[in-house]
Parts: sequence; structure tokens; C-alpha cells
Amino acid sequence: MIERYENPGIAAIWCDRNKLKLWRDTELAVIHAKEKLGRIPRGMFRRIKKILLANLIDLVQWKEKEKELKHDLNAFIFECLRWLPPALQVFFHQKMTSYDTEEPAFAQMLADSIAIVDEKISELMRTLIQMAKKYRYTIMNGRTHGQEAELQSFGKRCLTWLQALRVDLDNLSRAVKNLKYSKLSGAIGSYGSIDPEVEKEALRLLGLKPFYGATQIMPRELYAPIAQALAQIAMTLEKIALDIRLGARSGRPIYQEPFGKKQTGSSAMPHKKNTITTEQVEGMARMAQGYLAMIMQNIATWEERAIEQSCVERVAWPDLFHVVVHSLSSMNRILSGLKVYPDNMMLEVIDSRGCYAAGEAKEVLRELGAPCGLDTETAYRVAQLAAFNVFEPEDRWAKLRETIAESLAMADALLHEFQQISRSKVISIQKIIPQGALRVSPQLAAGEADVQGWNEILKQIFSDGENLDIWNEIFDPSYLLKGEDKLFAEILGEAA
Repeated sequence: MIERYENPGIAAIWCDRNKLKLWRDTELAVIHAKEKLGRIPRGMFRRIKKILLANLIDLVQWKEKEKELKHDLNAFIFECLRWLPPALQVFFHQKMTSYDTEEPAFAQMLADSIAIVDEKISELMRTLIQMAKKYRYTIMNGRTHGQEAELQSFGKRCLTWLQALRVDLDNLSRAVKNLKYSKLSGAIGSYGSIDPEVEKEALRLLGLKPFYGATQIMPRELYAPIAQALAQIAMTLEKIALDIRLGARSGRPIYQEPFGKKQTGSSAMPHKKNTITTEQVEGMARMAQGYLAMIMQNIATWEERAIEQSCVERVAWPDLFHVVVHSLSSMNRILSGLKVYPDNMMLEVIDSRGCYAAGEAKEVLRELGAPCGLDTETAYRVAQLAAFNVFEPEDRWAKLRETIAESLAMADALLHEFQQISRSKVISIQKIIPQGALRVSPQLAAGEADVQGWNEILKQIFSDGENLDIWNEIFDPSYLLKGEDKLFAEILGEAA
């Protein structure tokens, strides 16, 4: 991974020095197991361990030897053996194949890397919990299909992000269980040269259990779910990043990612606060899916062993961890410093002209209108027509909407005229429906007689003051968002 996206902790786990240390730990575990089981003379393990710990592998010489042998594990063995006297050399890497040494080390590197992911995702979830509590009663429009939908709190949106990450963490936790297994079962996995009891004891010393049914290598089916879980984390972060980018668009942003006092946006347009970090998170998700595809293809191996998977795993696994950890860290910085605009959220609600409660309005009209002959279909159409009406321009504005500029001078004039028109008068479905003030719309197949009939029914319904009180209540956040109490109680485990 390039330095720009590299995580020091992940880099330390996958560096050559750590890999060779883990290979040495595996070799020593096998020697220790053999001694404990009486397969080699007592005292051999202590003597070999003392020598190897006192003489760390020279990375430069190891790499030079690898160039000569074209085999990094054999170069490792050579480097270890040169410190051991002939009487001890015979016990080192005795009757083992390369991947007997490498597989337990590989499992440990995966486990150590996942521990860093766990830490980062836990930090991000704590941030989201704090945000959910802070913005518990900050109302905003929910959106479906990019359109204004029902009212919600920004705290609730934070809960949806939190829950998605909890699902991802649960998937990763299940996949990690596969890392408790490894193998020391020889060149084709049939214990042709190594004692199964030695394998069992050596793996126990390493905190692992034998996987029965391995070939020369462990089946990559065990590790694929881990890559899938990691890629899914990156894709969830992509989803959160996309939500933030959509909310940060110019005009009336509802939130924006942190922007430093000395930061620049566009080089050409000084007013811009480009969403560079969230865009990067989305790009990282694409990288994660690429690494996942490589790792999934490693499942296919020629018979008992081929080497196609080796080069992929040297790159794809550490880079996948770098991508996920970098994305988690970035998203935590974004959310920790997120600039939230409750005023713009409120203005969006106001601009929806009561349509945030259109669903409830339809249901209330069904109930209150039934005694007056208002059926279900008509109740829907009344709410729909009212929603169309409140956004349809009238008078001067309607004429301007239909005017197409034929020159730049005319465009200047139109802009000035639009600026002069006051938009302070907001018509809401909350007002026009009880007033029976619906009007015919070209967007709906309802004629003048239909609309006049509906208006008469509406006036009859809302001549009753109690009905009007019921109607007005459904537009209050306290009415529409009371169901969120259940979400906060179940997700955060707290009473509302």
C-alpha cells in the first residue's frame, strides 16, 4: 500500500520482520511439541530457542538468499540453520513443508489485523451513539428515491448507520472463528511425514486447532468470508459517505464534512467546500471490492497445491486491511467533526409544505371522511392533489416558469424578476385541505366537478372543531416521531 493510505499497525503486522518472527514461532512450537511428546531428546527446544532469539534474521541476507533460491521460506530456513550447530539443525523444520510453517503465521497475521479493525469500528460506533443522542430531537426530512418522504430525527439517521456497522461487525466476528484452525499435516495434508499428535500439540501451543482435510495449504474457503466481511464494512462506509455527500450539496446543506480554516476547495472556485474525504471513502470501497474479488478467486487451487494464490495474498490481504482501517479512521474523523445545520434541516421541512405528513393526512382523511362518504381512493387523491397544488406556481411565478430566455440579456432580466418575487408565503397542505381550497391540477385526472365535490366534503369534515384538532396534531413532530422511542430503546438500550 502507498504511504498515503497505509496504517502503521497493519504495516507492522504484514512486514517481513513480523512474518519471519511468526514463522520462527511456528518452527519452535513444533520442536517444543516434539520434545513434550518424547519425539526428540529433552533440552533441544530450550537450546534452539535460545540461539534463534539471540540471532535475529538479517533481512538483507535473507532477501539476497531468496533471490538465489527463488523461495522465501527456504531462504528463512537457511538463515536460521546457519546459527545452529549440526547437532541441532536436524530438529529444525524436520519433516515439514513450507506451508506447515506459513499457515499458522498467516492465520495470526489475519487475526492481529482484525483486532485493529475491531478497535477502529468500535470507535466509530461510539461516535455514532454520541451523535444519535445529541441529535435525538433534531428533526429533518427523510428521503426515499431522492424525494422528501416522512419526518425523522437526525439522531434516527445516525442509528441506521450504527446498526449497519453492527451487522458488519457481527459478520466479521462470525468469520473470524475460522482462524482458530490451521495445519501442520505435510506436503499434501495426509500426515505422510509428520505425526498428527505433534500437529495437535504444536498448534495448541500457538492457540490453534488442527483442520482435518487440508491439502498442502488450508482451504481458502475458510478465509473468504473474512474478506467478504471486510469489504462489506467498506461498502457500509461508502453508504454513509454517500448520505453525507447528498446532504452537503450546494444551496442549503444540512451537514458538511469538516473543512479546515486553511483548507482549499476547488482551485478555480474559492467558494467551494468539496467533499473530498467522503469521496475518498467511496473510492476506497471500490478498491476493497477489487481485493475481495482476488481473494475469492484464490479458492480455486490445482489439486493439492499450486502457487497462484501466493502473490495475490501478499498484496490483497494487507491492502484490504489498509483500505478498511483507513476508511474507518476517515469516517470517524468526518463524523466527529461533522458540521450539522439544524436550521437548514428545519427549512427543508418547512419547504416540504406539509407533505412530510401526507401519509398520515391520507389516513386521517379516510377515518374522518368515512361518515361523509369519502372513500379510501378519494382520500388518497385529495392528499395527492393538495401536495400537487402547494408546489404549483401561480400568477406571475407561473408565467415566469413558462418563459424561455432567447438571449443572455433576457436571461439577465428573468433572473432579476425572479429575485424580486417574494417566496415568503408558503402554502401548506395542512391549511388548504381543511379550508376546502383544492384546485384542479393538470397533473391529476380530476375535473372541476370532482374537485368541487371534494372541497365540499372537506369543509363538512372540518366544520367539526375536534376533527380540526386531530388534523393539526398530525403535523407536529411530537406526533410523527413518537415511534422513534422504540428504536432508541432497542438500539441504545435506553428509555426514551
